[in-house]
Amino acid sequence: MAAPVTPPRRGPLDLAGRAAFGAVRTLTRTATAAAADLTSGVARLGEAAADLVGGERTGPATLRVRVLILSDEGGTALTTPAAVQPSLDRADEVLREVGIRVRVTAVDTITEPAPTPALDPRANRALLLDDVLGRTEFYRRHLAVPAKEITLVGAPVTVIVVRDIAGFTTGCSLGINADWVIAQAPLFDAGRPDAYDETVLVHELGHALNLPHHRDVQNLMFPSSSPPDRVRGSDLRPWQGAVLQANRHVLPGVRESGVGPSASRHEE
Repeated sequence: MAAPVTPPRRGPLDLAGRAAFGAVRTLTRTATAAAADLTSGVARLGEAAADLVGGERTGPATLRVRVLILSDEGGTALTTPAAVQPSLDRADEVLREVGIRVRVTAVDTITEPAPTPALDPRANRALLLDDVLGRTEFYRRHLAVPAKEITLVGAPVTVIVVRDIAGFTTGCSLGINADWVIAQAPLFDAGRPDAYDETVLVHELGHALNLPHHRDVQNLMFPSSSPPDRVRGSDLRPWQGAVLQANRHVLPGVRESGVGPSASRHEE
């Protein structure tokens, strides 16, 4: 059995230095992401105008999604790729309604035992603080991608499957501040009807793509969902679709000329 991972203790000066570095990193990342979102949004407006004038249409856009499944202190995976698949399928189904298809780039299981703070993270502002202070280092280490694959537009959003999230939260996104979201493992356990909820993964993807909460319980972005009897809906308003389409993570569709079967085909 693998030994539990214990984070090293750090002195006040070290923590202060890490906090300063983390704050600069977060601000830089947020500013870069905001600029990329603005550029992407302007480009989408230009494409829409060109399509209107030229009588063309654009095929479905693409959101790339990666999944990382953590393993507990003993090295046991928190869930399986097969268990996560229905939530990924649901995400594709929901987002296709606003012209975005989900392409899963990978579902990876991290066999290295994760430290307890990574397995049982905090949420919302506390998670952002932990990210600034470097307490999400385990996530970032496994999120790293080769330099040749780094891109500002079309970069995947990563869903990290954790064991438990503090409070009554089952999923959390830092929005524009991060390219990853967390979702707790019981959401994907079909044998637990009191916890199983296919809407949470795509709800958190919505936050990662800048969507705020919505007051309509039938809307995907309604803030709460309580299985099995009070699961939120999956509707999206036209303005929400426009926000999603404008996000830096979404690759624009290919412009299509004419009509007919050949014009409507797209790569699966």
